Amino acid sequence: MIRTKPFGVFLIAIFFAVASCILLNVGTALLLPGSKLGAIWLLYPARRSLLMPYRIWLGPGFLALAIGMIAASTGCFRQRKWGWWLAVGIFLVNGISDVGQILLGHLLEGGIGVAVASAILLYMSQPKVRATFT
Repeated sequence: MIRTKPFGVFLIAIFFAVASCILLNVGTALLLPGSKLGAIWLLYPARRSLLMPYRIWLGPGFLALAIGMIAASTGCFRQRKWGWWLAVGIFLVNGISDVGQILLGHLLEGGIGVAVASAILLYMSQPKVRATFT
C-alpha cells in the first residue's frame, strides 16, 4: 500500500527542520559567544542582551529543543505515529504558551500564536491526515 503525504504534513515537517536549524544556531551562539554563528543576533539584536546572561543553561536548553524538533521533523517526514503525537504535543505546548503571552499583555503576538497553533492542531486532527501516520 502506497501512502501519499499530505502537503500540509510536508510543510509541518519542513517547519520543524527549519526550527531545528535556528535552535541549533542560537544554542551554539549562546555557548560560543563571538563565533561566526553570532550573526544570528543581527535578526533580533534585543534578544541577545536578553538571553546572554542566562547562556550557561539556555544554550543547552536550545540544543535540547533542537533535538526534539529534529525528531518531530523526522517523524512527520516518515509519517510515523510517534511523529504525529510529537508534533501535536509540540503545537499544544506552543499554543498554551501563547495563551500565557496573551495573559502577560502581548495580545497580538499571543493571539496570532494561538490562532496558528489551533489551525495546525485542527489540521493534524483530521481523520484523513491522521490516517497517513502509521
